[in-house]
Amino acid sequence: MRYQSTTGLDGGQILELVARINQVLAGRKTSAGRPASLGLYRQVVLVLTLVRQNVSQACVGDLFGVSQPTVSRIYRALMPLIEQVVCVHQPSLAEAFAKRIVLVDGTDVPTGNRVGAGENYSGKRHRQGLSVQVGADLSGMLLAVSEAVPGARHDRWALTETGWEADLADVSWIADPAYVGTSAVTPQG
Repeated sequence: MRYQSTTGLDGGQILELVARINQVLAGRKTSAGRPASLGLYRQVVLVLTLVRQNVSQACVGDLFGVSQPTVSRIYRALMPLIEQVVCVHQPSLAEAFAKRIVLVDGTDVPTGNRVGAGENYSGKRHRQGLSVQVGADLSGMLLAVSEAVPGARHDRWALTETGWEADLADVSWIADPAYVGTSAVTPQG
């Protein structure tokens, strides 16, 4: 069966993921219990489908012939393992931006807190929030997202505060006029 459209991975990538998870599980002690209703490969496909398609656990359970509680148990057991095995190498910001033209912009993330004074209150947006810097390449592929800083801060300040300004010094990058004074190429207003 082809899983590219449901999981986002091709068969070879799924096999690689299953092999890595199997290596992690081989080093752990197992307790005797009821045998699994699905093999490891189908469990991984189940979790990938659940995450990629954003459908209910009951729906995924129907697709795989298991109950919703079984889907929930599989998800809770495998999701941390998937995160562990795919985070073998996390490139530095400099590696992620190397040999690319990078588009950078700040974005506001509302916190839902009540409006009021404080460093997270943005007078421009009239709400509480945090600010993150986002970097992408020219094709729109996400390269990096910064740590959050207080939402009342200007994009230029947030860039410096997150440490991105130093990492972008040797990179070709494009940004909006909020980044004037940096090494960015900015449009003339």
